[in-house]
Amino acid sequence: MISQVYRERTAADLKNRITKVLLNGNETKIVEITIRGAVVKVLTQREEGIKHIKSVQILDEQNNVITERATDLDVSNNRTLDFRFTFEVV
Repeated sequence: MISQVYRERTAADLKNRITKVLLNGNETKIVEITIRGAVVKVLTQREEGIKHIKSVQILDEQNNVITERATDLDVSNNRTLDFRFTFEVV
């Protein structure tokens, strides 16, 4: 079993490595990255004028992909979007 201390240390490392969020290949600003125990949460700024979402990626300091999601989602008119990601180290 992995100790809570090690899980928290790993979560802190992940938090420090997250540097970019890409929406359809374009960078969107990270508003906040928080950590609570072994849980890391990432929040992006609100984006306007997006009609379709094809992909969302989180990158590290070397532009390596930490996680990505591919989708085919149309967005209604007059919507603003923000993205929230939660990682729990288990």
